[in-house]
Amino acid sequence: MKNANNARLNDMTKGAVLPQIVLFAIPLFIGNLFQQLYNTADCFVVGHFLGKNALAAIGSTSHIIMTVTSFFNGFSTGAQIVISQTFGSKNIRLLRKSIHTALASSAIISLFMTALGLFTSPLILRLIQVPEEVFELANSYLKIYFSGVVFLIFYNMCAGILRALGDSRRPLYFLIFSSVVNIILDLVFVIYFNLGIKGAALATVISEAISIIPVLYVLCFTDEIYKVSLKELKIDWPLFIKMLKIGLPGAISSSITSFSNTFMQKYINFFGASCIAGWAVFGRFDQFRIMLMTSISFAATTFVAQNYGAGETTRIKKGIKISVLVSLIVISFLSALDLCFADFLSSLFISDIESIHYGSLFIRYTALFYIPCAMCMLFSQILRGFGNSMAPTIITFSGFVLLRQTILFVGTKITSSFWLVATAYPVVWIFTGAVMLLYFRRFTIKEKIFFR
Repeated sequence: MKNANNARLNDMTKGAVLPQIVLFAIPLFIGNLFQQLYNTADCFVVGHFLGKNALAAIGSTSHIIMTVTSFFNGFSTGAQIVISQTFGSKNIRLLRKSIHTALASSAIISLFMTALGLFTSPLILRLIQVPEEVFELANSYLKIYFSGVVFLIFYNMCAGILRALGDSRRPLYFLIFSSVVNIILDLVFVIYFNLGIKGAALATVISEAISIIPVLYVLCFTDEIYKVSLKELKIDWPLFIKMLKIGLPGAISSSITSFSNTFMQKYINFFGASCIAGWAVFGRFDQFRIMLMTSISFAATTFVAQNYGAGETTRIKKGIKISVLVSLIVISFLSALDLCFADFLSSLFISDIESIHYGSLFIRYTALFYIPCAMCMLFSQILRGFGNSMAPTIITFSGFVLLRQTILFVGTKITSSFWLVATAYPVVWIFTGAVMLLYFRRFTIKEKIFFR
């Protein structure tokens, strides 16, 4: 078996910092972009060929899907940080145990997530008061989606293992292929076979299943240190507990945050199908911003975790500064585009004038405030790279869940203003970003991370 210096892997404990972070983040972002194409393709095809009720149905389901998948993604982050740290420390035996533990636990967790999604989806749709003309469409979409969510979860962990080792390129290639398949199947099932919204969901499930094949091939048929062996596929409980310790707080926080966003949908539903469709359109661009933030943040997390495992604190400090600068430049540029082209961007997904109006309002109200959101995500993920996941979880939960829901609950008792609902996100981003920055500064000083 070859050593840890494989050219496909990226040892971030050596070399120039800026190229490592940027070149790792770019494939990760493009991969996230193609991942998002699953839902974006659904929205585009459904919005243009099935109408605003079908588009509103997909919009109503997005946060329910995120509630379930975010829980696993949080655990996946914990597993990837442990793998990155063991890779950085050059402990090959522990690295292999970490990889096999991550895969074995993923198989079990994915089955639980499938059952949870199928059981709770119709209950949540009723709870958030999805309009009757949208309910059955949304429910049928969710049933098919969650029947195949095991494919999405297992792929994300397999690809996450490669990313934790610094390889963000091959997961990108696999995603591009499966995303193209998804777009083709969307058009075939919805237009040619006339399967409606069920066809869009079926296209997503099939394309996610296809994405598993190449990534499993890479992990199972290689001579490198990360080769997966059925004989070793078992849970190492100390490592699993460490993954939970790092990942579980974030998993719970992400899941609850997504669940609270589901209740955000309840306030959107009050304004009718056009507003729901506009919100669905805004959600596509919001997710695009989040993907950029996530890509930069995870590049920083991997960089910090590897260098923390290697004890390279000087490189960590430089990496954090570069990550902040890159985030500020990219998010500022996109926010300017949002302000200038909101109407045009909304019209890309739907032709209904009122829906376009709502979509452009959501885009403009949030455009200027993605910077504090980006800083919150970045410093939260950097802290997790150090192995500190509890504090950022508490901060994000307090802001993104408790504060946001309090503002919406109290505010809507006073007024039914659309402005109140549309600005709930930006207000929370400013507060939470400021608190996260203050805590990060205190943490680095107290732990003497940059000075030991």
